[in-house]
Amino acid sequence: MARAYQKISNDFNSAIALTIIIAALESYSVYLLKPIFDKGFTASGYDALKFLCVQIFVVYFVKGWLSFSHSQILNHVSVKTIQAIQHRVFSHLLTLDMPFFSRNNSGQILARIISDCQAVSQIAINFITNTFKDVITCASMFALILYFSWRLFFVILIFVPLGALAMKAIDKKVNKIERKSANASAALLSKIAEALQNVKIIKSYNMERRETGALRAMFDQLFHLSRSRVKTTAIITPLTDSLTGIILAIIIVYGGYQISNNSITAGDFVAFLGAWVAMYKPLKSLLHFKTQLRAALVHAERVYEVIDAKSEIVDIPNAKKLDYVKGEIEFRALSFEYESGEKVLNNINLIIPSGSTVALVGSSGGGKTTLISLVPRFFEVSEGAVLIDGVDIREYSQASLRDKIAYVSQEVILFDDTIANNIAYARGEGNVPSIDEIKAAAKSANADNFIETLPQGYDTIIGEKGSRLSGGQKQRISIARAILKDAPILLFDEATSALDTKSEREVQAALDLMMKDRTAIVIAHRLSTIINADLICVLLNGEIIERGTHEELLAKKGEYAKLYNMQFKEKEMG
Repeated sequence: MARAYQKISNDFNSAIALTIIIAALESYSVYLLKPIFDKGFTASGYDALKFLCVQIFVVYFVKGWLSFSHSQILNHVSVKTIQAIQHRVFSHLLTLDMPFFSRNNSGQILARIISDCQAVSQIAINFITNTFKDVITCASMFALILYFSWRLFFVILIFVPLGALAMKAIDKKVNKIERKSANASAALLSKIAEALQNVKIIKSYNMERRETGALRAMFDQLFHLSRSRVKTTAIITPLTDSLTGIILAIIIVYGGYQISNNSITAGDFVAFLGAWVAMYKPLKSLLHFKTQLRAALVHAERVYEVIDAKSEIVDIPNAKKLDYVKGEIEFRALSFEYESGEKVLNNINLIIPSGSTVALVGSSGGGKTTLISLVPRFFEVSEGAVLIDGVDIREYSQASLRDKIAYVSQEVILFDDTIANNIAYARGEGNVPSIDEIKAAAKSANADNFIETLPQGYDTIIGEKGSRLSGGQKQRISIARAILKDAPILLFDEATSALDTKSEREVQAALDLMMKDRTAIVIAHRLSTIINADLICVLLNGEIIERGTHEELLAKKGEYAKLYNMQFKEKEMG
């Protein structure tokens, strides 16, 4: 990546150098107007005129080919700059912790990676393409104007404050519009992403018209903001044209007066006008760029909000590497809250011996998923601690901690890739498993049979989030991935919830074999899958209200017995 940045930097410097040369050639072509009009149109100056024409041809020929090279380099710099900024933002995003993603939805983040990064990089490219060249051109033309007639130069200078005041008012308004537009664009991307993710729900409730209507309203808002921005920036043209017309009229009258008094030559005046005309377009572009820059700063702020974001969960200095794990897990006086206020977990005290299986059960919202999310430090405890083998997990590096944990969530996360690559994802970088190892893991998860029936087998692309597979198939691939990781600590959050009874029985047998001699925390809705757990804990409102084996909890006739009997009756009725 460093080499890529160096290449961009070299190309950037080359583009700057070419810009300076091209601007200098343009200035020289204007300067040639003076000798042409002063000497070239006289009888004695015909030979000089021919030489001056040769110079003009050479200047424009060289400038044309340099401009061609300039555009080629800029195209490369443009694409690479956008990619570099987007890569930096995306790379930084992946270093941020789960609380950041809980606070920011995917659509908003996507807008910052795509549209905001493009806006920032585009303004950088415009700087090389036009602005820097325009600055050099304007500076050189100003120098020529001052050289040819300092009196006419001050005529122009008188009107500069008027233009500056007008631009200040325009900039302020554009900045306000652009901020609204950036937020509206991000909201639009967020809405589209949300609709695409939930298309089944939209269709099942016949809400297509409502969603398209909401989207149309957002498009209308963006349209009106765009019109306001264009209208506001477009006013620059009539303002500058009107001001230029006034200046030009005064220059012609005053210039004619100076020629008649022999204060300046006709060549001086023509060259002065040529420099002024040559300066007009870049000056106008600079005024537009200033407005565009204001707008780009809004996008830059949004990009740097991400780049400057810091993880709340960080490794301590000289964090230990977790090499060997016996597997004892302890939740010691643990409490947790997502936001300041109501606690999701309250004073959890639980020791899970090495090699044992603990099941967490209870009604939704009790804190089960939150509790196991604290083990790999997806979130940081608010009070108390999580310990592995008697050591606070905050003393270990996050990478080494997570390397020892296999996690299967209720929401199956798969990539738009082959089945083989989705399973192999468990091994991380630098440890690519063989196809035999992948197949063995799939077989243990009862996934091998359906995979082999697919046209491309293990090379089948499964679509976004595994959209081309059934819920049960996706869950089995997810379990196969966890099996392949072969970690000493296992976290299962409703790992078999999407499986039918037959598949669940087969996969559960594989999981039981996998959990042997490993420490496992299992969240289960179907209590039949955890009756053999070494310990069952019932969570209610963030607290453990019951704990014991299946038989012990049934004998207590408490919350667990109520849940079990309810499921048993449902099974009988089914």
